[in-house]
Amino acid sequence: MVFSLQRGMTVQQHQRREVQDWLNLFEQQKQSGLTAVEFCRQQQINVQTYYTRRRDIRLQRTSSKFVQVKRAVTKVESYTEATGGDLLLQLGNAQLSVPTNMSPHWVAIVMKALANEDVC
Repeated sequence: MVFSLQRGMTVQQHQRREVQDWLNLFEQQKQSGLTAVEFCRQQQINVQTYYTRRRDIRLQRTSSKFVQVKRAVTKVESYTEATGGDLLLQLGNAQLSVPTNMSPHWVAIVMKALANEDVC
């Protein structure tokens, strides 16, 4: 839209376009064979706005706010055995008997420490 001002001056009112309108304009520019600058002049579109909207819309359409994470699956087998209320951990010839009321945090610390040692 163009509005007339005093003394013969004109000013353009900025038109707010939806994403689909921009996509249509991008396609029209491509089909026209004109450069983006020529097309923008012809359509009375600010060139910087054209490029900015094209970049922003491409980023919106190609990027996701979520990151795909691949999770490693670890197979764990467990069984219970009546051992008089103790937890029996066994690896090869080594055994560790832990009371079932022992802190799981302590058991995890011991297991991590053993895993870091070249005992086996």
